[in-house]
Amino acid sequence: MDIVQIIDELEQEFIGSKNFLWSKKSLINMDKFASLLADLKANLPEAVQEASYVLSKKEQILNNAKAEARKTIAEAEFRAEQLVSSSEIFKKSEKEAAELMESTNRKCAELYNVTKSNIDKMLKSVDSYLEQNLQIVRQNRSELEIAINKIQNETFISSDDDKR
Repeated sequence: MDIVQIIDELEQEFIGSKNFLWSKKSLINMDKFASLLADLKANLPEAVQEASYVLSKKEQILNNAKAEARKTIAEAEFRAEQLVSSSEIFKKSEKEAAELMESTNRKCAELYNVTKSNIDKMLKSVDSYLEQNLQIVRQNRSELEIAINKIQNETFISSDDDKR
């Protein structure tokens, strides 16, 4: 028996019920009525039964859905904060790296200039030392030449004397 037939039978039962004398109240066969209601419930489509279940659990389902939505939103916000934080950390790292490179380049330039100045001072010192020693060497050569000439002249004079 389908739902429509059961409902029609229930209607006929109400319409065909006997009225009490001088009253509008009707006498209904309760066993038949209960049996028809049981058939009606049993033949309800599954979707109607599920809808009835969903309606009875509506608050719980809504609360679960809201909780799940809050959880999803919180996770999304957390992930977004992580991404923003990662991006900020990356930007900060890039900035620090650029500053470090600039500082390093500045220090290298300073070291180059200091080293160049120190080498120049050392070379000037070596140049001065060599210049002084060169003058000493030239003076010594000059004195040596004078001494050699003197010795040669004396030797020449003494050999002339010996020949005479």
